[in-house]
Amino acid sequence: MTTILYIVLGVLVVLGLLAGLTVLLCMHAAKKVLHPVSKRKPLDAWPDQYALPYENVTFKTEDKVQLKGWFIPCEEYSDKTIILMHGWGMNRADIFKNTYFLRDLGYNLFYFDFRALGESGGKTSSIGYLELKDIAAALSFLKETRPQFCNKIGLYGLSMGGMVAICETARNPDIACVVAEASYYSFRRVVSRWAWVHHRVPYFPVLPIILHYIRKNLGVNPERYSPKYNIPKIAPRPIFLIHGRYDNLVPAAQAKLLYKKAGDPKEIWLVPGAKHNQCAVVGGFEYKQRLADFFRKYL
Repeated sequence: MTTILYIVLGVLVVLGLLAGLTVLLCMHAAKKVLHPVSKRKPLDAWPDQYALPYENVTFKTEDKVQLKGWFIPCEEYSDKTIILMHGWGMNRADIFKNTYFLRDLGYNLFYFDFRALGESGGKTSSIGYLELKDIAAALSFLKETRPQFCNKIGLYGLSMGGMVAICETARNPDIACVVAEASYYSFRRVVSRWAWVHHRVPYFPVLPIILHYIRKNLGVNPERYSPKYNIPKIAPRPIFLIHGRYDNLVPAAQAKLLYKKAGDPKEIWLVPGAKHNQCAVVGGFEYKQRLADFFRKYL
């Protein structure tokens, strides 16, 4: 009996150590998601490289995070502005190269870096929840400093930026229309998919622990801000969903679910052969044409 007892105790100790190690690893993973130091990269493109006049702008969020961006005025006066938002691990230059052509269609363009990314301040990224403070600050900055350009405002967002675009449009009646590219369906799903694609981490039992520590660190459940809960609130304002048919991080099925939940008017384009964040490159001229047609029609 004594030998059996020692064996049982030994097994319990090992299980306890494994459980403790699992928790520590999950805490580290949650921190890695929320504090993407390795994802902050320098800008590799600027408007003047494309002969575009622009202003460097700086503004602060309600929680005192300093954000940086560009305001690119239309060649001729326009009271219509498109705010363009990048994805997690990206910066404004990454989306600028594929969207600056919209200026030639009669729109002012406003790009900014989300917190903890690009040239903006802050150390915490939440893949959407905190970034809603960033778009709110961007809108306030525009209306306070350039009200003459804000008669009609449209949003464009890529990946995390798409989530922010959907949620901001849902809560803000001043937004006329929105384009959401490669947006995720729910926070829980995108974190789970990211963990599996990049690290082969299974959902159970690890992901619930990681999600718990993310909620604990943020002080809120970011799942409640997921696009699936917000996209129905956008109608009757128009939304255009763009998604790679072969998106490995956010499967195209999630775009279909969002489209189903959205009210009219709505459009969806699943780009053949495109993976995550590759719709512009793969779509080429058709990508620009569809984006231009949408904004011409609704902005």
